[in-house]
Amino acid sequence: MKKALFLIVSCSLIAACSTEKMSPSGDPIENLVSYLDGKDANMTHKRIHYEGGAILRTETEFYDIVAKPEIFKPEELTDELMKDMKEGTEIVDSCLRAFRWGSGIARQCYHKESHQQLKDTVLYALALEGMDGERIELQGTGNNEYMFAGYKAARAATLKVNTSKTCSEWMMKYITREETKFQEEPFNMRPLTDFIKRMMENIDSIKVYETCYEVTSEDFGGNPSLVGECYPDEEHTYSGKTTGHLYVVPESSAKDVQNALKFTVENDYIGLNPHQKFYIVSTDKELIIGSGEEREYSNSKPYKHKDLYSAMSVDGHFYILVLDETIGTFALPRCWKHIIRIKDHKEELIPGAHKPNKDGWID
Repeated sequence: MKKALFLIVSCSLIAACSTEKMSPSGDPIENLVSYLDGKDANMTHKRIHYEGGAILRTETEFYDIVAKPEIFKPEELTDELMKDMKEGTEIVDSCLRAFRWGSGIARQCYHKESHQQLKDTVLYALALEGMDGERIELQGTGNNEYMFAGYKAARAATLKVNTSKTCSEWMMKYITREETKFQEEPFNMRPLTDFIKRMMENIDSIKVYETCYEVTSEDFGGNPSLVGECYPDEEHTYSGKTTGHLYVVPESSAKDVQNALKFTVENDYIGLNPHQKFYIVSTDKELIIGSGEEREYSNSKPYKHKDLYSAMSVDGHFYILVLDETIGTFALPRCWKHIIRIKDHKEELIPGAHKPNKDGWID
């Protein structure tokens, strides 16, 4: 019997410091990142976005929605719920304190608040360090500043807090940009796909499905599970075909494969090839990697993908979707982990998978 054994040793020492105390560097934003890293992941949802090329850009994002006691009935306010709401409020307060403090040490600071009846909005954007030979620039202000305001700099941070009578919604981003000092190169995904194939050869009960998603304009806005991510072709016909391969890793090996894939991506691409044009999105459950180059989808010429989606599902399995090519509009099912085919406006599920719920998700 085959057995996969992945031994990955990864050591990281992160001090979860309170934002009430100075770090050795005197940087309250780095302090805040460490503080948020030390909190429960369900209260500070974390997403890391990497972009490679001439400059390696790393964006660490934390976010959550904190409900207020007023929206609950008295019998619903359990001790555990009250504790979670209290901790969530403390996290929001810590973010605001850190950015108020950080405003005093930042190279440049943008701060705007809007206070209306039953609704408050606070926005901070800090430029903490400049890059040699580059001008610090504030981007995204105007009508959409509460969505896009931020600095182009070597190190920057943004905070958005929206408070209403029902909840507080917050998002904090910490961004670093570093010159890779190598000539920029196209993204080469071949070593990663070869690694996946070798890894799958050593796993029992692995399932591999050929995927094919054929969509037309009629599939948009109809069945909610059919189309999630979408990029139109050059003629905006909203009709296309995308093929690929879906690996379904059994529960017994799922966590090991997830860790091995993440380790390989972070070392081989972020560590060894930061000058390649790629993007990587990483959370505790998902990892997406693809080419950072401009895409042109066409009805006459197939687009050869360099894209990989992977995610852990609530069913305990780990799913890896490697895309091959697209002709016309690119469309990915909302439940790509469980849908292997779209044709004639209907989805075909993996054998044994549950039907999507009313929102288009398979629980």
